[in-house]
Amino acid sequence: MNDDAFLVGHQRVLKKVAEDGLALMWASAELRNDREVVMAAVAQHGCALKYASDELLANREVAIVAVAQDYRALQYASAELRGDREFVLVAVAQDGYALQWASAELRADREVVMAAVAQNGGALVSASAELRSDREVVMAAVAENCCALKWASVDLKADRGVVMAAVAVYGYALQYASAELQADWEVVMVAVARSGYALRYASAELKADREVVMAAVAQNGLALDHASAELQADREVVMAAVAQHGCALAFASAELRADSFFVWLHSRYRKQKLWTVLTIRFYVVLFAKKLQRRVEAGDNERFEAAWADHRDELTVGFPECVAKAVFQHGWVAHAGRKRLRVE
Repeated sequence: MNDDAFLVGHQRVLKKVAEDGLALMWASAELRNDREVVMAAVAQHGCALKYASDELLANREVAIVAVAQDYRALQYASAELRGDREFVLVAVAQDGYALQWASAELRADREVVMAAVAQNGGALVSASAELRSDREVVMAAVAENCCALKWASVDLKADRGVVMAAVAVYGYALQYASAELQADWEVVMVAVARSGYALRYASAELKADREVVMAAVAQNGLALDHASAELQADREVVMAAVAQHGCALAFASAELRADSFFVWLHSRYRKQKLWTVLTIRFYVVLFAKKLQRRVEAGDNERFEAAWADHRDELTVGFPECVAKAVFQHGWVAHAGRKRLRVE
């Protein structure tokens, strides 16, 4: 290839990768080793670094541009760069999950891991076992993402302060706590007050604790599903659950499910849901009204004549205004189709 042909091809590829960085995958080996082309590609799409030459995968400047655009580009950088502390800090600043592609040495580096979990608590999963046992690191992770408790060491899952910090934000984090703390009255109360259904992860003893269950069903009536059989037969507990969520009646004892009062309470809940449906229907009627306004005056006269013919049969069991609106909606659509056929 002569110099002029190469220059034309170079400019064409440069323009293409500037529009779509992943186009680098179709470039020649020579162009994938061209610093200007690769820089343009990774600036547009960081993961285009995957298609760069081995030489440029180890180029610090190119790799930094790539991870700054997309933290996932870290996985394609050379092993040397993935073990470079400053370089990895740039990546985890974009997204803590980039820690998973750092070298084992840096995943055990306290400063790097702290930077990662501060940005994304879930990055704790990639930290070394030693740092997942570090209370300060875990607290930082839980503060950013309470579910990071899942990746903490066994000892810290049993740490009352760490677990309280997690469940105070997201009650379901109780599932990652130690069995001892799942039986801790205060911890469980904080969890169910935040997320009633967290009662599922409480100890059997606390599922039978009336105060705990009342707090849970007040937040989410469906938590009744995880209450003890005795409390599922408790009239006051079931009343609180059904008042919060009518479908909680399904988890009450057979005796209370047959109680006329609870059947009425459940029906009231269903009526509230019905109002939502009626609201939607109201807007459908408004739409029908808008359609009606588009009908010509002559068509209005024919509509009134048609309505007079069908009025008696259509208003059986329905308010006249609703029946007329629905009939009008159908009639307008039919009239419109008819006009189209005539024209």
